[in-house]
This record gives sequence, structure tokens and C-alpha cells, in this order.
Amino acid sequence: MNDATIIVISILLFLLILFGGTAWLIFVYFPKRTAAVANDLANTVKNTFGLTPQVTINQKIISKRTNEILQLAMIEQDYDVEYEASDKRLGSEKRIQLRGMYRAKIGFDLQKSFNIEVQRGRFLKPGQVTLQLPHAEILSVEPLDVQKSSASGLLNWVTSKDMDNAMKELGALALDKASKLDMLADAEKRIETRLNEALLPRLVRYQLAHQVRFLELDAGENDGQENLISIPTS
Repeated sequence: MNDATIIVISILLFLLILFGGTAWLIFVYFPKRTAAVANDLANTVKNTFGLTPQVTINQKIISKRTNEILQLAMIEQDYDVEYEASDKRLGSEKRIQLRGMYRAKIGFDLQKSFNIEVQRGRFLKPGQVTLQLPHAEILSVEPLDVQKSSASGLLNWVTSKDMDNAMKELGALALDKASKLDMLADAEKRIETRLNEALLPRLVRYQLAHQVRFLELDAGENDGQENLISIPTS
């Protein structure tokens, strides 16, 4: 075997090892490492919020969301609501006065979306992690205490139906007032801060860029929002 043959064989072996090593890195090592990173981030989120998000890598689902928690409240706000009604018949008047203390919970309905999307980096470009959440909303409005006062007229009595209707009106006023609290942006800022605090050390270690993204829901997904808001009438 002459020197030229040895050189050719050596070059071929080198190229074979190079291509084999590159293929192993691309098709085995990097995918496994990315999956391990994604699962580590998902476990960190679970330890922080008690819920395992859906995990996708390059838009391919590798782990589905679980439902340990359906809703995540970030803010609770207590406030007063008053309602007064009167009715006069045949010169006889009845009156109802209600004053309620309500609690609004503002946060996230995680049934709609909660996803960690990992995009693998290419060449010298770092990978990207996107945490996808629905926008904040009013999760519930519940009465803490309702003070009731009523006065019947001589021929115009306050009935249980009158009181039930008044309680429904008070609940509607409480919901309307909750919608004007202007705390949705604050709830989104709080969850973004908590996610950053929990994940940032790992993201720095893995050299990943990241962003928190709040998804716009389709009209059909928003239609059922009022059904999630519970306002007891008694």
C-alpha cells in the first residue's frame, strides 16, 4: 500500500467520522438536549404554579398540558356595591336596600392556553423559548357579605321574589364594577414577573432567549367567558 492510498483512506475515514459525528449531534444529541431543557422548564413552571404546561419543540407537541389547576388567580380585590329599589302602588310603597361586599378574582383561565414553545438555535443563533398564555380576565365575582333592608307598604308587600330579583341586580352591578377595576394589565405583569423569576436562572444556564406572550383568543373562545363568572344570588 503506497503513501497516496494511505492518505486517501485517511481522508475518507476522517470525513466519515466527521459526517457521522455531525449527524449524531444534529439527529440525536441536540434533539435529546432540547427535550430535556423543555421538560426542565415545564417542571419548573409546575413547581411554581401547580400546573404542567403543554410543551412543544419547533411546533411539535412532546408533552400535553395537564389540569391540576384550571384557573390561576393573581389578584383578589374586595369592594362595596349598593342597590336600591322601590315600587308604589295604590299609594302604598315598598322599598328594598342592599349593600354587598364582593370579591373579584382576576387571573388566567389556563384551560384556554398554557404552552412552552422551544425553538432550537441554528449555528451561532441562540434558541428561543416562548411562554404562551391567555390574556388575564375576571375569573369570578363572589359575595362576601350582603346586608339587606326592606320596608313593605300597607297594601304593597316585599316578597321573596322581590328580594331574589334585587339580589340578581346587585350581582349584576358587582360584575359591572369588577369589569371596571382596570387590573387585567397588572395581573399579566405579575405572572410575567413570576415566570421570569422562576425560569431566568435556567434560561441563562441554557443560553436561551425568551419571551412571555399573551394570546388573542378567537371570538368563539370568548363567548363562554361569562359562564365562568359565578355570582351567587343568595
